[in-house]
Amino acid sequence: MKPRAGTLFPIMLLAGLTALSFWLDYAVRQEAQGDKKAELYEPDFIIENFSATRLNKEGKPASVLKAKRMTHYPDNQASKLDEPYLIQLRDNAQSMHISADRALVSGSGEEVRLYGNVVVRRPATPERTELRLETRFLQVLPEQDLARTPEHVVITQGGSRLTGTGLEVNNKTEEFILKSQVRGQYVKAAS
Repeated sequence: MKPRAGTLFPIMLLAGLTALSFWLDYAVRQEAQGDKKAELYEPDFIIENFSATRLNKEGKPASVLKAKRMTHYPDNQASKLDEPYLIQLRDNAQSMHISADRALVSGSGEEVRLYGNVVVRRPATPERTELRLETRFLQVLPEQDLARTPEHVVITQGGSRLTGTGLEVNNKTEEFILKSQVRGQYVKAAS
């Protein structure tokens, strides 16, 4: 018995409609998952012109963070800061002032990445002139008191100037290492 085209047509049409319905179901589910993924990258809150003070174990201010805007993302708990300004306060030591165009703070706070016009400054005192570090990018690991960059760096103190590419700073030991292309000019401070 030969199948007739008239008999096969309804079966083929039914098979095609079944395949089409499975494909549409798959496409709709993928689109819905895509919407959920997109929601994860949308901020859950934004704070304008904020200031936050972190206290040490004794209840004294340890640092003050200010920014024009903070945008928080729920997917990884990271925060983006526009025009951040950080003052690190220390007992029996000078404060450090850090500013940049923008920053990204990890959800745990273990890493801060500063981008664009990064300036680290230790203000002048009667004993020492201002120390200033400038670069385009700086990765800071606050809990470890470390900072580093692969970028070009300019360090000035009084009339002295050091430049180089790549920098590692250990804030605990107050040591820094310039990695390459180091040039310097030392000017003895007036007594």
